[in-house]
Amino acid sequence: MIGLRALPLAVLLLGAGLGTARADVPYETRIEGAPDSVAGQLNDHSQLVKLQDKPPPSAAALRRRAEDDLPILLRILHDAGYWAAAIGIGIDTAAQPAKVTLRVDRGPLYHLAQVALTTPEGGAPPLIGGTAPAAFGLDLGGPAMAAPVIAAEKRIAGALADGGYPYAKVTDRHVVIDDARRTMSVTYTVAVGPKARFGAAAIEGLKTLNPGYVDRRIAWRPGAVYDERQVEATRKALVDSNLFSLVEIRHADQPDPDGRVPMTIRLSERLKHSVGAGVQYGTHFGFGASAFWEDRNLFGNAERLRITGIFAQSRLGLSAQFRRPDFLAPRQDLLVGAELADESPVAYTSRRLRLSPGLERRLGSDVTFGGGLAYEHGNVTAHDVTQHYQLLGVPLYLRRDATNDLLNPVRGDREAFETTPYHSIDGSGLAFVTSRLSGSLYQPVGADDDYVLAGFARLGSIFGASRDRIPADKRLYAGGGGSIRGYGYQLVGPLDAGDKPLGGRSSLEFGSELRIKITQTIGLVPFIEAGDVYATSLPRLTGRLFYGAGLGLRYYTAVGPVRLDLATPLSRRSVDSPIQVYISLGQAF
Repeated sequence: MIGLRALPLAVLLLGAGLGTARADVPYETRIEGAPDSVAGQLNDHSQLVKLQDKPPPSAAALRRRAEDDLPILLRILHDAGYWAAAIGIGIDTAAQPAKVTLRVDRGPLYHLAQVALTTPEGGAPPLIGGTAPAAFGLDLGGPAMAAPVIAAEKRIAGALADGGYPYAKVTDRHVVIDDARRTMSVTYTVAVGPKARFGAAAIEGLKTLNPGYVDRRIAWRPGAVYDERQVEATRKALVDSNLFSLVEIRHADQPDPDGRVPMTIRLSERLKHSVGAGVQYGTHFGFGASAFWEDRNLFGNAERLRITGIFAQSRLGLSAQFRRPDFLAPRQDLLVGAELADESPVAYTSRRLRLSPGLERRLGSDVTFGGGLAYEHGNVTAHDVTQHYQLLGVPLYLRRDATNDLLNPVRGDREAFETTPYHSIDGSGLAFVTSRLSGSLYQPVGADDDYVLAGFARLGSIFGASRDRIPADKRLYAGGGGSIRGYGYQLVGPLDAGDKPLGGRSSLEFGSELRIKITQTIGLVPFIEAGDVYATSLPRLTGRLFYGAGLGLRYYTAVGPVRLDLATPLSRRSVDSPIQVYISLGQAF
């Protein structure tokens, strides 16, 4: 029994327990009237939306949550150029769940009216004093958005660094919003600092690599006017060498008494050896496995040696590639290749040995020229005929790659011309010249890279010997994942009575696809391709073409897109399967 003196305490405890009971308020959120350009940002940054699955304990708490949203959402609207925007809050707690509506009154879109550059002393900064704002990413008359105004600071300092002022920086940004005129004006105060020249470069962190390799990739020369673009070019050359896990280039905090800026290049070498293995499947060689061993700094001058073995159903191969950078001259490499292969694709069976020394020279940032010699000794059987050959070739090529990415280009173009004159050295008198011209183009559709239109075209030709005299593994073929999808490997073009490809002395291939990004990691690619193979040295453009079409799925990874394509032949023959499947890393072209 509870005594009389204990009764008030019991009532107090009971009341406290009742006071802690929660009546959570489930709710749904709608944001109305937002400009399309920022609707997604408003949803992404709204705490109402983020915490919708965690209802507040009361209607008052729900209102506080909505009111807490206003400052950040208004900032997003202001940053997009809607500087007079307002947001109203509507809450209907009678509904189940409660309805929370944020009504956006965007107001007028403000525009950028004026951009001024000044030094702390009030004068015009050198080099850029009269530069148009567009050079810094600012659009006079365009929307008065905050992001370009902030980003321009780095571009302003960068423009001065490109012209000899490595210590330039924006020390103040003064923004004036004129509500009467609905405009924005911006004034940047720029501390220019002293003009300087490049000083000596110290290289740190090398263990096995000869410093001369790094020296030859330094784009600037001591005594030249400082130019940040040359620093960036040096950084890119060192990163692209694939020799370093860290590349850091920095200048001293101040120039020396002679006005020169000491430079420091800090590097960390990657492990020089790599070993890898994997399994694979291709419609041309079936299931198989491959393994490789690579040394990226064989003798201390970035010499690269890679040995690869392939063991597949229709191909056994062992190859070695050696590259010696800066051979006899900067930007010129010695290449030596060796290959031993036993292949049995659809068109032929072949055993061959190939040895190929040569030189490759880079002409500018995106053009490469190469040439050399090639010795090939092979035995090939096709259409019940076996040919033995020993050929000496002179392979030559000129390539240009102005795309933004090797495995997943979204803009730019590529072109290549390759030709090899062959002549037998076994007394048979066999002589011919094989050539190929190819190109591809990549163009985003719209303001971003979510839609990319890509196209390619290839023209191949062999002059000299007749088709039957040319060894079957030297003829031209088409069809397959890297050619005309929808057809089996080598199956586009003329066939013999047993449906085996005859190959040809010329080929024509072209196609296009639309690369559609559904999410950051998933994409769809509809495509159509066409072409044919001809017995003559030039394509007969009046003849029929083989068409293939399909749909691809892309999974985008850090190393490139994983490709799965399903294609069907639109010019189907009895030998053609209704569906072809292709799986690989990287885009089709």
